Amino acid sequence: MAEEVKETGQGAASKNGGKKKLLIFLIIGLLIIGIAGGLVIFLTSKKGGEEKKHIKKEVSEPAVLYNLDPIVVNLFDPTGKRYMQIRLALALADKKAEEEIKNKEPIIKDAIITYLSAKTPEEVIQPEAKEVIKKDLLKKINEALGEDLVLEVYITQYIVE
Repeated sequence: MAEEVKETGQGAASKNGGKKKLLIFLIIGLLIIGIAGGLVIFLTSKKGGEEKKHIKKEVSEPAVLYNLDPIVVNLFDPTGKRYMQIRLALALADKKAEEEIKNKEPIIKDAIITYLSAKTPEEVIQPEAKEVIKKDLLKKINEALGEDLVLEVYITQYIVE
């Protein structure tokens, strides 16, 4: 009988020791996961901050913004009932470029109208269409001017009917 008591006492002691070890391993595991998660969050937030600084530099670069009047074009559509209205702002390097743009505004509008009127309604409704149009218009406008006076094209109004 005395032997039975000893065995149950040892069994209970080993169960308590096992629970303590499990608890210690669980706490250590949670600490490792928490530290790893914190490190990931820290590193990704730092990268995001660098991107924001880079974006701010790009936006603040142009010295002059030149707003064009709204331009309405018929889109390339068999029914002839679809049109687009767009308003653009041109980022220029300096005031000298602004004077040049004022003098050559009809050439710029012609390049814009020619480019946009060749677009179908499906092409201008696509999610990535605005970025493609901005990039293409920048190229077309600078080609029409014969020099790179325009640094960036911004779309300030975009309506497709």
